[in-house]
Amino acid sequence: MTSMLPPTRDLPPGRRTQIRAELERAATGRRRRLLFPVLAGAAAVATVAASVLTLQPAPPPPSPAVHVTSPQVTTTPPSTGFEVPRETVEAIEAGCMKSTGMPGKAKLHQLLEGETRWALLYTEDEMLPCALGEAGRDYSAGFGKRAVQLLPGHFSVDIVSSTAGGDHLGPERAGMPGHRTVAGRIDSAVARVTVTADGRTTDAKIANGTYALRTHYPRSWTVPANEPDPVVRAYDAAGTLLGTSSDLLTACFFDPASREIVYGDPRKRDQCQVASPWK
Repeated sequence: MTSMLPPTRDLPPGRRTQIRAELERAATGRRRRLLFPVLAGAAAVATVAASVLTLQPAPPPPSPAVHVTSPQVTTTPPSTGFEVPRETVEAIEAGCMKSTGMPGKAKLHQLLEGETRWALLYTEDEMLPCALGEAGRDYSAGFGKRAVQLLPGHFSVDIVSSTAGGDHLGPERAGMPGHRTVAGRIDSAVARVTVTADGRTTDAKIANGTYALRTHYPRSWTVPANEPDPVVRAYDAAGTLLGTSSDLLTACFFDPASREIVYGDPRKRDQCQVASPWK
């Protein structure tokens, strides 16, 4: 057995080219096997990234429940039309009627607060002017005009009265002012009533189908002798004069049901007009 290497020989023609081609094919296959896992891993990373980017934000935690309390229901007592409780109105109506000593029921139409406090009430048949808290009495009423369910035209003059100041009326009225009072009823056409006395004209207060005005004077005032009656004028909403108290002095009105003369001079029956219902 010989240990010498065989002598070097040249490769056959074309063999070198064949071996080189086989080596290149082997190298190419390895690169492809390495490339596929890398690409697959990159795709997985991209998928995860896309998943992260497309995740929706978590919804906010639910708001705590708010306990809604319904407002307390309160009931408002019916309006009396006056700035006093209903109990006060009822007390005035009962007290003034009782002070007359006559049976019946009166309804309050005006409550006037000023230097003196007084009320204007009507029964089914008469007018009641009522002093409140004067001369030590809670209620003091007197009767006025009758046939109050009828009007002599657009308005009536139910009371014209004057009271001297307290200096002339004794200890129980000491310090009280004198005053002049004019009041009556109106129909729905009347929007304004004025009273002219002592050379000045003043608007009366209108409420509940009536008008009223009380003018106060010093406690030393005395009622002038032979003074003319105040002049009452009624106007509509446009300012048109509807009539004056002077007109009523010469007019005559009768009840259409009974034909009885309720306003004016009975001797002028042939000149009488039909009285209209109040309210």
